[in-house]
Amino acid sequence: MSEIQLKINGKNEAVSDGATIKKYLEKKEINPNMVACELNLKIIRRAELNNVTLKEGDTLEIIRMIGGG
Repeated sequence: MSEIQLKINGKNEAVSDGATIKKYLEKKEINPNMVACELNLKIIRRAELNNVTLKEGDTLEIIRMIGGG
């Protein structure tokens, strides 16, 4: 399967062509309920993570939710 290049949290990374944000998170063992995702400066709702396909040159930011007090 071919790969595409994109920037994830400021680092260049190759991912499988056709991968969704949700599939990327699962591959990296990141719980989608514990992060917020921003793709090309647009916040992606959790309900849409499986519907948004990553494309060549995209910029994805993954922000982890941290509790504390």
